[in-house]
Amino acid sequence: MDAIVIGAGAAGLATAQELRRAGRDVLVLEARDRIGGRIHTLRPTGWPLPVEAGAEFVHGKPPALLGLTPRRSELLGGRYLDGPRRRDDLWSSVMEKLGRLPSLRERSVQEAFSTLRWRLRTTREERELAAAFVEGFNAARLDRASLKAIAQQTKAAERIEGDRIARLPRGYDQVPRRLARGLRIELNAQVRAVRWKRGRVTVLTGRRAYEAEHAVITLPLGVLQEGSVRFDPELPDWKQRAIAALAMGPAVKIALLFERAHWPDDLVFLHARNAPVPTFWRMLPSPAPALMGWAASRSALRLTGRNAVALASDSLAQALGRRVRPSRALVFDWQRDPFALGAYSWVPVGALEAQRALARSVGPLLFAGEAAHFDGACGTVHGAIETGVRAAEELMLRPAIARP
Repeated sequence: MDAIVIGAGAAGLATAQELRRAGRDVLVLEARDRIGGRIHTLRPTGWPLPVEAGAEFVHGKPPALLGLTPRRSELLGGRYLDGPRRRDDLWSSVMEKLGRLPSLRERSVQEAFSTLRWRLRTTREERELAAAFVEGFNAARLDRASLKAIAQQTKAAERIEGDRIARLPRGYDQVPRRLARGLRIELNAQVRAVRWKRGRVTVLTGRRAYEAEHAVITLPLGVLQEGSVRFDPELPDWKQRAIAALAMGPAVKIALLFERAHWPDDLVFLHARNAPVPTFWRMLPSPAPALMGWAASRSALRLTGRNAVALASDSLAQALGRRVRPSRALVFDWQRDPFALGAYSWVPVGALEAQRALARSVGPLLFAGEAAHFDGACGTVHGAIETGVRAAEELMLRPAIARP
């Protein structure tokens, strides 16, 4: 084969589709029993709508997703704080002030928040919401997250109108399904080892060996850091340092279904400040009385070993000012998924260049995935797709190896 793609997430499928269209012989190996990776749409019995265990939003109008998501529904409505009180004014003020944080000097977000200038320009309520948003949205620790990286991501989002958020009413899994059309994919093919040398790669699963001229590695950052896939010879030191320098963000999602709605009709997001599960949103445009709870970074880790549904219910009661009980609930803990080991990547202080190093090829091995996006779209589906296209284009520029 011309190439073996390891991983049938958005990046791997995008890579393989580009290569297939160019007439290359390509195979995708996927450890799971499904495609999609961290896109995982469920249609559980008793639920009146698809439930997104993983990726859920389309942020803005990214070109990589426009052709794949023709039917998306923009979320229009209010952001509420516990009370519940609609506070779109507060949210807009926080977003505007975050956008003006000086980012020329590399430092952590927490250090930037502790400066006198920031504290004089913001109210206590704004500071609390800003800290909760940055840590929750990026699944990153404030005391370690790179301010430069956050600023880069903010500018990248502005270019695609990233403040406009949409959901896919028929399920996010339409994206991997469309990317997978015409591809040769083997499921339940967990890769154990990758042996490589100039012009030849042998990929070993528990059942058999596969050979190709190239391999495109789209394993999530958490899996690369775990070392569950062995490289022979080992990846060079500079590549291993890049993998270690970046961070994988933990996230827990709790889907709650109720007999009826217990919130204002125009509610889209609800922020339960300082609660175990600090953020909820409606699964619009469906009118179903359902909410998705979100806990990321340290909030997600604090849910480990605890009853996430009960804590989500308590958090919601705090935000709504009354006790509510869901009729059904589902919990998705991404750091417990052995094929992800986290939700998505983030950049610690001083690690921006590690993204570029992660994206660089090593001999016949090319790398793609959201963590390898170095232009501000790490942690996103469209970023993963863009890296997959980039890896395919790089591979196609290489001269073909003459076969005996």
